[in-house]
Amino acid sequence: MRLALRIAIILLLLPAAELLAFVLVAWIIGFLPAIGLMLLTSLAGVLVLRRVSGGQFAQYRRVWRERQVSETALRGRGPLVALGGILLLLPGFITDLVGLGLLVPPIRRRLGAAFARGLAQRARPNGPPVIDLAPDEWRALPDRKPRRPRRR
Repeated sequence: MRLALRIAIILLLLPAAELLAFVLVAWIIGFLPAIGLMLLTSLAGVLVLRRVSGGQFAQYRRVWRERQVSETALRGRGPLVALGGILLLLPGFITDLVGLGLLVPPIRRRLGAAFARGLAQRARPNGPPVIDLAPDEWRALPDRKPRRPRRR
């Protein structure tokens, strides 16, 4: 299945899954504590995003635009931390769990390495493969300009 279709399906199913998760959490701990927990995680998302400076966001946009993503660019206070903060800011317990996961350094390092590998594979040229020929299987062409056809 194409990646865009998978992402579209996930985005369509996410609200239903978030609603189900909220109902389950509210059933376990109560409605008001569930609302309070959602507000606390949103506040945590705001605090995380405040720690990531605006200059870093500009750097992340440049890195993604130029597709020069390395594992070191995705480490530390990188774009994955900002994504974790954004996911914490969104209401819902599933996005909160994913956002919290992105704040854990070992998980963030592994995801950063996976993103860097994926983008490195996409950046490779899709030209024809290299074919090795023996010295007697090829000949050099002379260096000259091609002739123009004569007009009649």
